[in-house]
Amino acid sequence: MIDVPDPRKTACDILHALSSGKATLDSLISETFDPVFQSMSRRDRNFTYALVYGVLRTRGRLDWIIHQFSKNGIEKIDAKVLQILRSALFQIFFMSRIPPSAAVNTAVTLSKKTSPPWVAGFVNGLLRSVIRSQKDITWPDRKADPLLWLSVEQSFPVWLLKRWADRMGFAQTEALCRFYNTIPPLCIRTNTLTVTREEVMTALAPEALEVTAAPYAPEGILVHGLKANIQELDAFQKGWFQVQDEAAQLVSHAVSPAPGGAVLDACAGLGGKTGHLAQLMNNTGTLAAMDSHAGRLEKLAAQMARLGVTITRIFRHDLNQGLDQKHHLIYDQVLVDAPCSGTGVIRRNPDTRWSVAPEDFARYRKNQLQYLNNASVAVRPGGMLVYAVCTIEPEETDDVVSGFINIRPEYQLASFSGIMGAFPFVQEGEKTVRIIPHVHNMDGFFIAAFKKGE
Repeated sequence: MIDVPDPRKTACDILHALSSGKATLDSLISETFDPVFQSMSRRDRNFTYALVYGVLRTRGRLDWIIHQFSKNGIEKIDAKVLQILRSALFQIFFMSRIPPSAAVNTAVTLSKKTSPPWVAGFVNGLLRSVIRSQKDITWPDRKADPLLWLSVEQSFPVWLLKRWADRMGFAQTEALCRFYNTIPPLCIRTNTLTVTREEVMTALAPEALEVTAAPYAPEGILVHGLKANIQELDAFQKGWFQVQDEAAQLVSHAVSPAPGGAVLDACAGLGGKTGHLAQLMNNTGTLAAMDSHAGRLEKLAAQMARLGVTITRIFRHDLNQGLDQKHHLIYDQVLVDAPCSGTGVIRRNPDTRWSVAPEDFARYRKNQLQYLNNASVAVRPGGMLVYAVCTIEPEETDDVVSGFINIRPEYQLASFSGIMGAFPFVQEGEKTVRIIPHVHNMDGFFIAAFKKGE
């Protein structure tokens, strides 16, 4: 008899693995737990996702409740038991279709499998006390301590909220948090090498509740309520589209490569932007795709084959190290989509709010400058070096721009104003693209283009 995975246990296992800080949610779902998901029904898989993402989006609120009902404080609760409690409370407060008694009983059963016998009694007692006394829960006062109130209300660390509020004000910080706690639509990019956006939208219309054109990216499509597994769709198997947020699609348009040119995607990852650059180049010329991780490059190669992209030249290299001489001064455009804190994509990656730390921003800035410096030698005279990060933090955006120009004076910022219709929100004279999540209704990105002197 096949042992069917328990979605609640799987969700708690993922949340516990995340708490170790050694992996991201994306990597856990796509790699570590992929075999588990493959053996689940679609219904159980969706329930697991709902629990994991839901707990991460409401963790601050859940922990506030646990703290009030735990006599010894939340800090002394075993890490695995804490995930069980969070998961159960999320079901009780945010999943109306699940009876509270079912959430309690399954949590008690889970605790019996993972902890000493007395823990089941603790879990049962705490959860039932919450159900009985939920009207008596005290919440932070918005007027007395607005940041603490927002921290609990929208589940973000106080230090991160203070950082944002100091920069953009409390009202904009609250708007940003509320946006980050919404569930994003699926965004895909049409593979214009083989099909038009209208043809993809027509093909997907029967498979979803709503299919609309993205407002900025000319190849972008927003899909709401997809009814099937995306990889099972005929349009996916034909290579008609690639999953990619609209903001990430705009990065490739900022690079603006020409057909027949020579382009280097220096942090190619899984190849989202690589595939898009190949489209804009009309699958002609040379497109080098570089990454430090062999596994990612294997998946990139598979994606390019599915899309029918034939111009990529894939090679492995760690951009912390200098580029080989054969790559010097030969590319028209080089894209450095650098690793960053990811504070611009918290809507899609809610774990980021709990994993990022205050000291991370300076560390990322140092690495980003090193990546840009090492990649800059690949640009031919008169060519462009494009820097992109999915963060909204000044250390990783404006500070990197000024730092790079200081160490590489042969480069100057190039203006984006008027570059193309996809950037109507870039004001005249602005020399960077700043995509603000709650303002532009997509992932947060920062893009800068440096032109190399002739």
